[in-house]
Amino acid sequence: MARNHPGSIDRHGDRWRIRLSVAGQRHTFYMEGDTDKHDVQQYAREKDTELRGRAGRGLPNTRSAFSELLQRYKAAGVPGAKKKGNIAKRTRRSYSTSLKAFEAFFVRESGDPQVREVNEGHVNLFLDWREHRSPTGQRRKKALSARSIQKERVALHVLFEYARRIGLVDTNPVTDKTKAPEGDQREPVILTTDQYEALLRACEGRDMLRLYTLVLGETGVRCDSEALWLRWSDVDLERGFLTIESARSKGQRTKSGKSRKVPMTRRLREAIREHMATYRFRTYRDERTRWVFHHELDRRHAKAGARLGSLRRAFYAAAKRAGLPADLRQHDLRHRRVTEWLRDGHPAHKVRKAMGHSDLRTTLAYEHMVEDDLLSLVQESTEDERRAIARG
Repeated sequence: MARNHPGSIDRHGDRWRIRLSVAGQRHTFYMEGDTDKHDVQQYAREKDTELRGRAGRGLPNTRSAFSELLQRYKAAGVPGAKKKGNIAKRTRRSYSTSLKAFEAFFVRESGDPQVREVNEGHVNLFLDWREHRSPTGQRRKKALSARSIQKERVALHVLFEYARRIGLVDTNPVTDKTKAPEGDQREPVILTTDQYEALLRACEGRDMLRLYTLVLGETGVRCDSEALWLRWSDVDLERGFLTIESARSKGQRTKSGKSRKVPMTRRLREAIREHMATYRFRTYRDERTRWVFHHELDRRHAKAGARLGSLRRAFYAAAKRAGLPADLRQHDLRHRRVTEWLRDGHPAHKVRKAMGHSDLRTTLAYEHMVEDDLLSLVQESTEDERRAIARG
């Protein structure tokens, strides 16, 4: 008697098991045991049609090995792979490092399993392995930080989301059960007024560096992806705004993907006015540069007038000269700006807009109490106690 369904259907424990063979590949599906058999047969027919159509269109083979997924992802899935300006350079480098680690663990050490075979257990094994291994598989002298492992977990989650979108897997194995180890969260260094001024003095004699540090400190804009992309046309001295533009067509993109205007303090406006007087109409090889922060001399990898890609080393050298904490980061000036605005009583929703945060909770997380703020709690209490004692 001819069957009215493709493949084979049988009981497997308390479930129905459907096994299909299409284009030389075997596929197994399961349905709840209380499902009517006619519905199971109909599901088998629909799945068989879907798989044959996929094979006919040359769509991804659902039995692809992990190495094949990596190849596809590198070609089409890595953020910014097609348009490098879509994502920050450091983020692209971070993803590239993660892909090397995935290849070392899943392909070389785990035997290149089928993508569908990777489960939560494999993900947890990878996270444990990565804590003590370099991206190439060499044993590390110092364990990787919890924050770095969490980044690896996120990158693996994105990889499997890509696999799910192209039909290689039905579900993402990187779930809440595959959490990275918890570690101490880094507390930003919030400079005092004296420390901030010392940092600016340490930048004197280096025009680009001093203005750059002042822009970070007075506006709280992001360093490499926003401040260093400022053009002369983004400066509105009359109204007192900087335009932080997000435009993929220009190779520039903010973290939120949205452009915004950031107000300038009087001090910053004066500093930019002086900077413009010196550099706005300066020519390099008979051409004026459009960049506020640019190379003044020809370099090995850049020409005079070209945009500065980073001032990180110069910033940290200035911080060292100023005697500031060794763990100070450029991004800490963004934390300082938000903290001061909120401490001065400015509405959080306005601060959020200036910072370019998509969520108000992100803005509030940037507020940091310093020791003087905490001491005020007990000082106020002490004053209340003294008044109470005086009243008898």
